[in-house]
Amino acid sequence: MKMTDLFNFSGRQHRQQEITSIAEQPFDLFDDASVKAFETLTKKIQDSRSKSSELHKKLSNYVEDNGGIPTSVDMELFDEIMDLAFVEYWANEHLNALSEMKIVYLFKSVEITMKSLIHTAYPKINTKDFFQWDSMASYFKSINIKLSDFDGYLEVTELRKVNNSIKHNNTINEDISKIREFTGDTQFTYINIGNFHGRIKPKIQNFIKLLGQSIIKDLYVFDDSRVEKISNDFKLRMEDEVLNKLASKLTDGLRPRE
Repeated sequence: MKMTDLFNFSGRQHRQQEITSIAEQPFDLFDDASVKAFETLTKKIQDSRSKSSELHKKLSNYVEDNGGIPTSVDMELFDEIMDLAFVEYWANEHLNALSEMKIVYLFKSVEITMKSLIHTAYPKINTKDFFQWDSMASYFKSINIKLSDFDGYLEVTELRKVNNSIKHNNTINEDISKIREFTGDTQFTYINIGNFHGRIKPKIQNFIKLLGQSIIKDLYVFDDSRVEKISNDFKLRMEDEVLNKLASKLTDGLRPRE
């Protein structure tokens, strides 16, 4: 390789490295940033439950011993138990919100990465037109990259559904209930969302990696069948004189690749 090739930012090798780098970026930014918050909130729930359990043990047997009337000490204990119940509720709600944000972030990361791949690999394509998933899928289909063939496509589809539900109505509808983590549940919680997120994230990361590999193949891999197809296409469309000029241009200054 020549030294000048190292600084050829539009060259074949650099472009392939750039596509690979984009496709292999981990979707960990929000997850990493929210670890401490998850730990803090989870501890609040655990502590509240533990303290509440201890306080319940201190309650008198007022039902049998005092005609069902709590003592003054019991009333104080009940106040503390109610306060702890609120803390647990508050922490649960915040955990649910953070979990929902993880889903929204993950799907947004997929969209950003796919648009970045298109922008890098096919710079003449205006990615602003891809404001919906279907428009991106249609574009890839037009260049013979079928997303549904990739491992991880099912998980991406499930992510889309859950993301849309969280953003639009925050309910587990009949379609969402078919996803195994939400079967039998009536609402999203940090537990079912966490289980769902943990299962699909590695698959989605692999899906994006396979997409990057397919883009590189589309741009730079030309087997005999593909070369034959391109050759026949040009032969049908070009006059012999133009075809000869093209052949000359393609071979002009050609050197062996290192």
